[in-house]
Amino acid sequence: MNKTYLPKTILFAGLLFSGLSFSLFAKPAKGDPSNPTKLRVIAYNVACGQWATPERIAQELKALKPDIVLLSEVPKANRGKKVKDWSLRLAEALGLDHVHVGTSSSAGHKSPKWGDPTGNYGGKFKSILSRTPLTGGKDIEVEGSGWKRAKPVRAETVIGGRKFALYSLHLPGFAHHSKAPTKIEAWEGSKHKQLAEHIKAEDASCHIIVGGDFNEWTDGLVMRSLLKDTGLKNATKEQSIDHILYSTRGAVKLLDTKRDWGPKNQNEANLKAEGCLSDHPWVYCELEFTTSSSSE
Repeated sequence: MNKTYLPKTILFAGLLFSGLSFSLFAKPAKGDPSNPTKLRVIAYNVACGQWATPERIAQELKALKPDIVLLSEVPKANRGKKVKDWSLRLAEALGLDHVHVGTSSSAGHKSPKWGDPTGNYGGKFKSILSRTPLTGGKDIEVEGSGWKRAKPVRAETVIGGRKFALYSLHLPGFAHHSKAPTKIEAWEGSKHKQLAEHIKAEDASCHIIVGGDFNEWTDGLVMRSLLKDTGLKNATKEQSIDHILYSTRGAVKLLDTKRDWGPKNQNEANLKAEGCLSDHPWVYCELEFTTSSSSE
């Protein structure tokens, strides 16, 4: 036997074992805590575009540098009108490249009563605007009390290596009703409870963001029950019927939250006359999470 062969064999075996040991016991981290990703989200009921164009709304939102915008009561082009999609106009003005618009108008509302001043757009649809590509966009069926045609819109995107399920919604509630049902009935019979079932059925690999007009107050039983049932947290801290909810798995941090009416914060009776952009304020949050090398 060659005298130099044995030592080389031993050396090779040692290197092979050490490499194998490293692969077995030193698993690489999925996320890099030193390189977090920040995500800015806006939810806004734009009141059918009755009082502001998408370009005017973009002027107010642009400074927030949103990555995701969840719109409710967004109008679509009326039949026979060859105009650019309203949500797409807002997305382009914000520098966002991806748009998904739902197919169901809340309560079946349409022009001319529920439309913009030009007569080109109408209805109360839901849409999702995103900086990253959207896939699997679809309407979600939810049953329960209140007006019909309350379908939320759902789509997926990948941000920082993490998969997100995004929901934009406009649900009927009892925030403005003097004759609301009992507290238990309000939750048990609500479309919010049906929505919770969809959220709980999401794949464990999906992070979740839900935003829009819930028509339920921040500290009310329906919103508290929704959070408890789904394990989500509410980024909206002020008393509001518009909210952004998010899942907390994967060390997600809430860095900032805002709620604002826009150019002038007037009472509802004077909104149109005084120049507000909608009869709802926008809500905003900034989230931070560690990046991931793959969708978990």
